[in-house]
Amino acid sequence: MNRTADLIKTLKKYLKAKGITYKQLAEEMELSEASIKRLFSKQTFSLSRLEAVCRILDIDFYDLALMDKERNRKTLKKLTIEQEQILINDEKLLIFLYFLINGWTVALIIEEYDYSEIESIQMLSKLAKMGVLKLYPNNHVRMLISKNEFWQPNGPLWQAYRNIFANDFMESAFGLPNERLVFTPGQFSEASLKIIRKKIDNLIKDYNRLAEMDAALPLKGRHSTGLFIGFRSWVFTRIADLHRRNRDSSPNS
Repeated sequence: MNRTADLIKTLKKYLKAKGITYKQLAEEMELSEASIKRLFSKQTFSLSRLEAVCRILDIDFYDLALMDKERNRKTLKKLTIEQEQILINDEKLLIFLYFLINGWTVALIIEEYDYSEIESIQMLSKLAKMGVLKLYPNNHVRMLISKNEFWQPNGPLWQAYRNIFANDFMESAFGLPNERLVFTPGQFSEASLKIIRKKIDNLIKDYNRLAEMDAALPLKGRHSTGLFIGFRSWVFTRIADLHRRNRDSSPNS
């Protein structure tokens, strides 16, 4: 695949993650939807057209090239159980890894947080030996794990930090413009539950896809965020306690 085709593929992926349709893109560019589809299918974008699409996405051509490079990078998907166990026993190393995953340079980590140069070099060496990253001269690194979903589902890291994450995350009034907090109980048919689960799954995929691609962009234009989703069959315990069946079967009934 040539370079232009690679860039167009990345552009399509980013449009999908942003939820922008060909129809919306056509309106923004004052073209017909058929023309937009033809540009993507035949890969006949001029440089000016590519730049126009980038402007609509609020990125520049350099950002697109960075995201394309990131998309084509071969990475491991997640930490192994053994790697997670090592990180659980060294929280400062875990936080250091978190910064690296999100594109921080070692110099910036040392400048902003309580890490010495010697300590940072030791941590880089340890992470390289663990197989988490590849170390290059001048403390440059290439990550060998996913940028966003790097821990095992229900693995040691999640088990150790689940409650800490939840409590720390919820310690907010969620009153800022970019913040959202919604709790909505409901009763649904199995068909509706299936639709809801699919929409949640798609939201998570889009969130992670955007995080993966934006990880290639400069730190200055990115904001640290968290997305915490829980969905399950549930009845509030105070309601359940009033259920006649539960009351009739209680020892004191």
